[in-house]
Amino acid sequence: MEITTKNFIEKLPEIKATIKEADFFAIDSEFTGISDKNIYPFDSPEDVYLKTTNSISDYIIIQIGLCAFRLQDDKILCKTFNFYIFPGSRINVFTSQGESLKFLAENGFDFNKLFRYGLNYVNTADEEKLRLDLKEKQKYRANLVNSKEENSNEHQIQLANHIPIPEEEQELINGIRERIDNFIKSDEKQFIVENCNGFQRKLVYQILENYQNEISHSSYTDENNKSKGILIEHKRSAEDEQVLEEERIKKEEEQLLLTIGFSLVLQDLSKSKKLIIGHNMLLDVLYLIKQFFKPLPSNYEEFKKFLHKTFPYLIDTKYFCTTHLQLKPQFNSTVLQHIFRTVSKAPFNLPKIESESMEYEYSTDQPKEHEAGYDAYLTGICFLSLMDFIKVNVKEIKQTSKMNKIVNRIFLGRVNDVNYIDISNKEPSVKKDHVFYITFPETWKQSDIFEKFKKYGFIHITWINSWSAFIMLHNRLNALAVIKTIGHTPGFTITTFEQYKQKQQNYRYVSDKRIFTSPNNSKSIIGVSKPIESSPGSKCGTGSSNREETSETHKKEESQKRSSSFIASSKTNNDDEAECTNNKKTKLFHDNDNW
Repeated sequence: MEITTKNFIEKLPEIKATIKEADFFAIDSEFTGISDKNIYPFDSPEDVYLKTTNSISDYIIIQIGLCAFRLQDDKILCKTFNFYIFPGSRINVFTSQGESLKFLAENGFDFNKLFRYGLNYVNTADEEKLRLDLKEKQKYRANLVNSKEENSNEHQIQLANHIPIPEEEQELINGIRERIDNFIKSDEKQFIVENCNGFQRKLVYQILENYQNEISHSSYTDENNKSKGILIEHKRSAEDEQVLEEERIKKEEEQLLLTIGFSLVLQDLSKSKKLIIGHNMLLDVLYLIKQFFKPLPSNYEEFKKFLHKTFPYLIDTKYFCTTHLQLKPQFNSTVLQHIFRTVSKAPFNLPKIESESMEYEYSTDQPKEHEAGYDAYLTGICFLSLMDFIKVNVKEIKQTSKMNKIVNRIFLGRVNDVNYIDISNKEPSVKKDHVFYITFPETWKQSDIFEKFKKYGFIHITWINSWSAFIMLHNRLNALAVIKTIGHTPGFTITTFEQYKQKQQNYRYVSDKRIFTSPNNSKSIIGVSKPIESSPGSKCGTGSSNREETSETHKKEESQKRSSSFIASSKTNNDDEAECTNNKKTKLFHDNDNW
């Protein structure tokens, strides 16, 4: 079911009830852009977090899919909601990637619906302020009634002194006064004073004080929330005033719900403390936190603590498939659509799922890839099939040791050592004393690097750009001799990985972004300066599934080039996370779901 401003208020009670009744949820998101930072094989989870956080700061979620599953004895029921998300305020500014928007448009994304009817949102601090402001307005009006002051307009400013009417405003005010006089004598029910600026409205409120016994007035905003005015009506009885006040409060409460918007759904989801399934869900959780709760912390451990408090029970199906001993041999690719194709046949069994009504229904026979609701639905199906394969009841996940190293671990692509963020525990620390950072003349080729390191055995090259790279020795025992014995070559420098990392800590802040000085004294945002360009054959895409597909397409091409090469024969993994290790991919837009 699509949820927009047109049906949000009507459907909100049902959404809340669905969250309360569900056993677990699957989510997916579409973004206006994704991280384009270079993630290197030797990055720690904290490195990945910091790089990604800095690079997504200006993008936003524009669509969220939420699929709620209920497990019954004889069947599985689901409801899928597809939320359009768009900030309505003029103070909300965001960035988008051109190729991202193009990709979504090519896949049928309805931008008219997004811009016209997308749900607003606020973070926690702004919501508190909105609720407090409304409470104060309503309290103010109640005090006016109790003190028998007839003016109930929440926007009126009590003037300590009479404001003289400037000569240039005299004609306007005289015209409004004449119109009020005629209105009092007429049978007309109401009229609206429009097209006035803030100062002119103050003058109008001032003259309305002289008509307190004949008319009532209240603030007015047009349907598009663009034009403000003053609604003037004949004087109402106390009973009529009470009815009007109740109607006003109801409208204010509804407007408050629309202003808070999708944040209300996430609050209930967080309070439920129930299991949430995602696929390659790092970007999903980062965007959810920064957009709907609070800015992402600069401290990595603080982020993990807050994420665990907000969503304490997560499973990433990509990490599930790539690490679980029973599942890993079954998958050559962990792209979401590839997972679904695999679990659709033996030895897997697809679960029998029923939508609770037609309006919530998706069908894998009619795929809608890159629509957040459909991809959330597909993620849930795959998860249930995976759980059936390893013989674990979804309701017993917390009690089984089979899932201890799966729950609350979020997959990290292109990282060799610790390829996950563990939001419940501290990740292991891995020594990298066999890894070196080198710079060299731009005229050097792969063969030149091989020649330089040939006496140390097999090496693995991770190219950063045309003049720098990481070198990993296959034989760790040779690492101790490298710095002392490698010899001098004009234009060639070498430092240990630890020295390289230490230089990265020399940040200085420019425009709220962390800058460090790289070994050649050029500036770079978090990662190494002068990132390598995408290969000419790289594909641009808008979602995680597209990014995974790009990864599959160029895996062999990139590994044959220079991003993942050994002197001698090296083992090339077939799964998409191995191919993500070093090759540079163009990553635009995001339907984070499937990378």
